[in-house]
Amino acid sequence: GKGKGKGKRPQEPEGPPDEIEEIGEAEHHCEDELVCKCTNSRVPHFNARIFLENKEEIGKVDEIFGPINSFYFSVKPSEGIKPDSFKKGKKLYIDTMKLLPMSRFLPQPPMSGGKGKGGKGKGKGKGKDKGKGKSKGDDSKTVIIKGLSYDVQEETFK
Repeated sequence: GKGKGKGKRPQEPEGPPDEIEEIGEAEHHCEDELVCKCTNSRVPHFNARIFLENKEEIGKVDEIFGPINSFYFSVKPSEGIKPDSFKKGKKLYIDTMKLLPMSRFLPQPPMSGGKGKGGKGKGKGKGKDKGKGKSKGDDSKTVIIKGLSYDVQEETFK
């Protein structure tokens, strides 16, 4: 039959989302898609469903393009939806859960002063060695050097 062996299970129609928020405005149609200007500060997921205000699904996000401070996205219309039927400026909506913060797409500043990994490593070392030190009693002198413990009396690393 048709569609066998593709590993895709038949798609069940999803119900309308609990909450929607404005994602953008229709600009114009191009080929078989609707080009929209994003008016939300967050970024839509690819393939996220796009709705009218009444939660009627009109299509899915296909491409995202343009400069990050004023980007556009295209909508691949659902069956029976004509991309040329939307007037410029028509508000479009998206499931609130299908938005990502812009920070996910921007370079992240390095962790505070580059202490990230080093600090963690030293912390772990100290924790382990404190436990060992106590079991011997307070007269043993253990020095921690870069996560290794050095017993001063026995002159050995542990």
